[in-house]
Amino acid sequence: MEKKSTIKLLLLLCISATCFALASCKKNGTGVIPTPNRSVSPLPPDSALTWIKLNAPNDTITVLEEFNNIIYTASNSNTLYTSADEGATWATFKVGTPDVSISAISVFNGRIYLGTSNNGIFWSTNGGKTWVNYLAGFQDVNPFGNLVGYPVTSFAVHNNVLYASTQGNGVYMLNQASDNWSAFNNNLPQIITSYDVFKILNTNNTLVAAGGVNGTFYYYDFTAGQWVGTLIPKRGSFINEMIIDNGSIYGATTERKIIRSNDNGITWNYDALDLQQVGNALSQHPTLYTGSSKDYVLTIPQGAAGTWIQQRDRNSAIGTSWANNQQFLGGIHANAILESNQRLFLGTDEGLYLENANP
Repeated sequence: MEKKSTIKLLLLLCISATCFALASCKKNGTGVIPTPNRSVSPLPPDSALTWIKLNAPNDTITVLEEFNNIIYTASNSNTLYTSADEGATWATFKVGTPDVSISAISVFNGRIYLGTSNNGIFWSTNGGKTWVNYLAGFQDVNPFGNLVGYPVTSFAVHNNVLYASTQGNGVYMLNQASDNWSAFNNNLPQIITSYDVFKILNTNNTLVAAGGVNGTFYYYDFTAGQWVGTLIPKRGSFINEMIIDNGSIYGATTERKIIRSNDNGITWNYDALDLQQVGNALSQHPTLYTGSSKDYVLTIPQGAAGTWIQQRDRNSAIGTSWANNQQFLGGIHANAILESNQRLFLGTDEGLYLENANP
């Protein structure tokens, strides 16, 4: 009797696992659950010496952006740096108190907006000389009476409206006339996991949000006035970084895979050739970036002190390898990458590095 019960239990577990897989993954035309490719290879030779370290800014760089031919870079020590001459010289601006860690940058209608990991949003109307801080909705008191900040993870502009995503409190929309931010969580499930929005993007005709930690994704239906949920291929994983390229959305997931959607996140597929890896090479928070001719991904291989840069040609067919002209930078922990005027800027814990972009 005990043996039969054990066999029955095993059969039930197998059936449950199969049903879970069928419900969590998208089928191809033959009804077979697609298995993602995983290319394993040794790390490329150390190419850190091909990068030039700039003398300034000498800081932990967390964000890199470019707006109107001005490069904006920020640190985790309440400092914004700007350069109007491709990094030759930098202006320095202090933002708030020393505990302010800048996590996102946008320039919108002549103002600089800075999202932070613990102090809401700052904005400046005079190029960074003075700052206004907005906290409502971006901080709260937890049940233990402690003040908790909701990190601002990204900005996006759609139809001349600025939006901000947060980890823990969903999406916010700016009313620039009143300088107020209001929640934009219409139909976003009111559970803390769905309010973890790691990135929002403006696509051709809507906003999309990498939100939730259980295989969920959202696009905004402006006609219906609400967020609509979809599923990524693997339930239990989530997208923590994404870019848009030629109408396709590419997302890096905690499954340590690159997935792709060609219809604003309604359906998803594994990007065929994906990344090369050494063990669990894709870090929990990879960096994806769209340059003028190439897409880049930065990962931190486990057990290796350094940053692995892989890339794909934007003109290549979808599913093309991300491992072209890959580099490994030993001893350098990179957080952000930016292409400007055929040069690559790399924001790291050790400051800014520079290299000529591949032709």
